[in-house]
Amino acid sequence: MEFKERKVLVLIRSKPFGKIINFEGWRAAVGMFGMDHQPTMLFVGDGVYSLLKAMDERPIKMFKATYEGFGGRVCVSKKSLEERGINLGELIPGVEILDPLKVGQILTQNEVVVTF
Repeated sequence: MEFKERKVLVLIRSKPFGKIINFEGWRAAVGMFGMDHQPTMLFVGDGVYSLLKAMDERPIKMFKATYEGFGGRVCVSKKSLEERGINLGELIPGVEILDPLKVGQILTQNEVVVTF
C-alpha cells in the first residue's frame, strides 16, 4: 500500500466545556503534519467556544503554537459566531473568519474530514 499525502479538514463542532475532545482535535491536527498531510482546522457550531480568549488556553497553547509553526490554518464560521453573539475581539489571535460560501468551499476542498 502506497502512502499518499492528503488535504485533511479537522472539524471542531463540540462544546469545549468539561471535555477534552476539542483539544484532541488540535493534537490530531499537529500529528498530521508529522505524516506529511495538510490539515486545516475549522470551528463551527458550539466548537467556536473553543476559540474564546476567556477559555483556559493552557491546554491548547502548545498545540496551537506548533500547528501554526507548520503553517496550519485555523478557521471559524462567521455564521456560527454570529448565532452565538460572539464578537471577533473575543477570539484568540490568528483565527481566519469564513463566511458561509468559504465554509462550503473549505468543506469540499479537503479529501478527508475528521470531526471532533
